[in-house]
Amino acid sequence: MIRRTLLRGFGHLPSRARRFVIRWASPTWTAGAVAILERDDGRWLMVSPVYRKGWSLPGGLIDRGEDPATAVIREFAEELGITIAVTGDPWIVYDSVMRRVDAVFRAELVDNTDLDAIRVQTPELDGVGWFEPSAPPALETEAEDALTLHSAVTSGGPTVLWR
Repeated sequence: MIRRTLLRGFGHLPSRARRFVIRWASPTWTAGAVAILERDDGRWLMVSPVYRKGWSLPGGLIDRGEDPATAVIREFAEELGITIAVTGDPWIVYDSVMRRVDAVFRAELVDNTDLDAIRVQTPELDGVGWFEPSAPPALETEAEDALTLHSAVTSGGPTVLWR
């Protein structure tokens, strides 16, 4: 009875006030976007963030109002100084424990950048390297999830990973 009354009262609030209440009462989640950039020899570009242990796919958090594809293109430019284009629809990692949602894209270079000349352009990263996805270095959680999802998708499985 009380809940129903509160819900009805909520329904009479102006939309701006309803959005405020929802955002105030809802759990905080992060949304990110990463991309797999693969060389002709099958190795993937990975980065080592200074604030985490392990290697990851290049990418980062999506800014408020930003499209995930735009975010990952921006992150590659900021962190590595390279221009990419995303190809195809993203795969989605949904992690309820860590309260995060990540879009995982496949990417290709837009220009003729020398792949061996890609260097870190930001203090957020310690290193950059090319690794076999079948024998990756020590990975952080988001990269492990992307690798798991890649394996599922390439064997005809789902494009969403629920954790």
